[in-house]
Amino acid sequence: MFKNELTIVDTLLPFDELYPFFAQHNCYCNNNRVIDKEQFVKIYNDGGHYVAKPIFEDNLKYYQYKQNYKREKTELDNFFESAFLLGLRNNLKGTVLSNFLIDSIVDKFNFDLEYVKEYVAVNFKRKLHNLHKRFKLFKRKANLNKWNTFVTITYDDKKHTAETFRQKLRKTLANFHTRRGWKYMGVFEYAPETKRLHFHALMYIPENEMVGTIEKITDYSTAQHKMQTTYQNTFFLEKFGRNDFENITDADIKNGKALDYIIKYIAKTDERILYSRGIPSELIKKIDYKDVACLMFDFVQKFILFDDVIDYERDVLKIPPRKKILSQISMFDVC
Repeated sequence: MFKNELTIVDTLLPFDELYPFFAQHNCYCNNNRVIDKEQFVKIYNDGGHYVAKPIFEDNLKYYQYKQNYKREKTELDNFFESAFLLGLRNNLKGTVLSNFLIDSIVDKFNFDLEYVKEYVAVNFKRKLHNLHKRFKLFKRKANLNKWNTFVTITYDDKKHTAETFRQKLRKTLANFHTRRGWKYMGVFEYAPETKRLHFHALMYIPENEMVGTIEKITDYSTAQHKMQTTYQNTFFLEKFGRNDFENITDADIKNGKALDYIIKYIAKTDERILYSRGIPSELIKKIDYKDVACLMFDFVQKFILFDDVIDYERDVLKIPPRKKILSQISMFDVC
């Protein structure tokens, strides 16, 4: 819903209900107390609405001074990662995957069984947690930004090996991002049947910045056992091999089909997601209490914003670096 669509009989969310989040600090002007009805928030798109989360003082310190801690991996850690990936590629899940990891470690190392079970339980939970965070980050980036093409690229054995395909494609896409303004987020995956490496991605290709030409190809798919139509890019066909550049709309993103297709491969392969620069998952913005359509509680208090609070060109495309925004926020600007 947009704010300008509200009629005279509609009522905005009363400020009294939002007071704990928008006016916890006192502001003074000429010795008179002033209630500040604005607040800095983190904003993301959940696929249907813009959702805002208040930035409290403790959280702001955490964002400003957070440091990544990485401990050095042991031989057991590296073996666990390899075994976990092997299990995913063999479509193992849940208890079956956990038992596979326990058996693999016991066969490889001379460790006590109870220790191995505890180690697997802790790290299995960690892997699932990290996987969930990657899904959430991927979805938020996809929903907040605009995309116009769903791309699938595979390689021709006469042109590349799996490794050179991975390297050359990453470099090509990085060059197109720098020189032509392409944006992309995708993942490499090995096809279950053929074990051939593919690349699936959401892309934004600016108008008049496409390379090569798009040709409509209709042929027989041996995998699906039926005729199929693809839209092949001649540049990528010559440089890499078969490909499909399919036009998509915002509706295709919101209904989740394009996202679910890529997320399926992230879960099966545990591959790292390939992002171009400049794809924010959230933005930090000062909003007025009248921008709030309703309250929601999702583990913490959040706000559903009116759709016209965020302007894509102004707020998302021209978003400044995160550190710069945080450095400009005073402690008196947060709850």
